[in-house]
Amino acid sequence: MKAFFRQKLKEIKISSKHKLLLAVSGGVDSMVLMDLFDAADASYAVAHCNFSLRGEESDLDELFVTQITNSKKIQFFNKRFRTSQYAKKNNMSVQMAARKLRYDWFYELKRTFNFDFIVTAHNKDDSAETVLINLIRGTGLLGLHGIKEFQSSVIRPMLSFSKKEIYLYAKNNQIEYREDSSNSENKYVRNKVRNEIMPIMQEINPNVIDSISSTITRICDVENIYKEFVKKKKKELVLKVNNEYRLSINNLLNQVSPKQLLYEILLDFGFHDVDAVFQALRSKSGKEFFNDRFYMIKDRSELIISKHIPMENAIVYENTTELDVPFKISFCKSQIEKFDFHNLSNQDMYIDYAKLEFPLLIRPWQKGDKFVPLGMRGVKKISDYFIDNKFSLIAKKKARVLVSNNKVVCIIGERIDDRFKLVENSKKVYIVQL
Repeated sequence: MKAFFRQKLKEIKISSKHKLLLAVSGGVDSMVLMDLFDAADASYAVAHCNFSLRGEESDLDELFVTQITNSKKIQFFNKRFRTSQYAKKNNMSVQMAARKLRYDWFYELKRTFNFDFIVTAHNKDDSAETVLINLIRGTGLLGLHGIKEFQSSVIRPMLSFSKKEIYLYAKNNQIEYREDSSNSENKYVRNKVRNEIMPIMQEINPNVIDSISSTITRICDVENIYKEFVKKKKKELVLKVNNEYRLSINNLLNQVSPKQLLYEILLDFGFHDVDAVFQALRSKSGKEFFNDRFYMIKDRSELIISKHIPMENAIVYENTTELDVPFKISFCKSQIEKFDFHNLSNQDMYIDYAKLEFPLLIRPWQKGDKFVPLGMRGVKKISDYFIDNKFSLIAKKKARVLVSNNKVVCIIGERIDDRFKLVENSKKVYIVQL
């Protein structure tokens, strides 16, 4: 086991040069982990979490790990958590609360003391149990790869060892450890799987842990192929146009498993209700979806996704030079005789400064808004202007107007009102730049 462990460290490119933080509970898995790292002459420190869930037993675990690390003269970090209170306050299960508290603290230690990796003692049985739990709760392909051996800065070098092998190693090497009495209780999902479901499966197949582990390996290979396929399809299907992401509905529906592809695409933007979105693909235009960062709309033959633009108004004073809301925009003024007319931008607005009354207002366009489009004589409803110029629904949603004394000066980045244009006797130009 020691030789295999050293080989595993070589495979994941961990050497004596690395500074490691071992998560040690005092149980058989983590105590064997410590012994294996000792045999590999690795440099490591130990972190122990007391979750205060088992009263005196938790405190004795803490004392045990403290004494072991002191005897080995190993750098030791210890922290007590009020796990039950944290779980209740954050509406989480106790197990999820313990996981979050544990890893948040581990990452804090890593940053503070410049550890290269966090090391946990998860084993082959843990990984098999994770797959079963994910299956019970419902999962996609990504939930079937079990516990990963290397994830971010966390390594789990004991995933090749079964619990049975770990107990045998501890016995043969006279390694002290403490048993967690809560492991025999079935109030947690993992314990129910471990103590009730797994024994039934082992009656059917005594080597079920190894069988699941082999399946996990094959699933990981399939997952790699799947990820490459999805990455390629995303490039083909999702087009970025002017800070918007456009997905052709027809192109999507002509793919193999379009709903699964849509699921993967939506995940990138934080949308999770794939059933509702997929159903909307065949509905009329105008169906909208929101999350904290993005806005998505079904518009004709496309799904269009854009970052949120705040709906609140913005005031532009005479000395205002820049705003970040509703989007990044700047303002400047120049005497006509000093203005360079050779490098004009289509998106910038060039306005006769003398015709403005400050403060100006930036706001979303409203039903009934009118203006005289540059180059025309008659007044036109902005809604009709959008129709004539084939604005998408999301472009309409994002459109903002600049207003002076209740008159629309321009649709920002699109077109100014003819009444505010520069004329022959204009003396100063006001420039609105995106």
